[in-house]
Amino acid sequence: MSDTKLRIPPEVADRLLQLLATDDAFRELFKGDRHAALVQAGLDADPSRLRETSGLPCLVVDRLASKSDIAAAREALKAHLMSDASHTNPHAFEAGAMHAVLRTG
Repeated sequence: MSDTKLRIPPEVADRLLQLLATDDAFRELFKGDRHAALVQAGLDADPSRLRETSGLPCLVVDRLASKSDIAAAREALKAHLMSDASHTNPHAFEAGAMHAVLRTG
């Protein structure tokens, strides 16, 4: 993996959002290790290599949005993850901030 921006394939974004909207164990994994969570969601990468090269600032959150909020905004979140804005506007999954991020992204 190079130092270029990480691109999350659409199928991985779909799986990530499905798991964040439905799976409590996955949500705990995401909060503790978003790199490992992305790999579990299907990203073909070594979590330790992801940590070294990308940092994934777009996925850093202090308080993860609720499952229902993520489910309700799933299509908008997927579009955001697929856009260049996702790499310059962090906290797409932050509770209470998700809709503001999606409006400006």
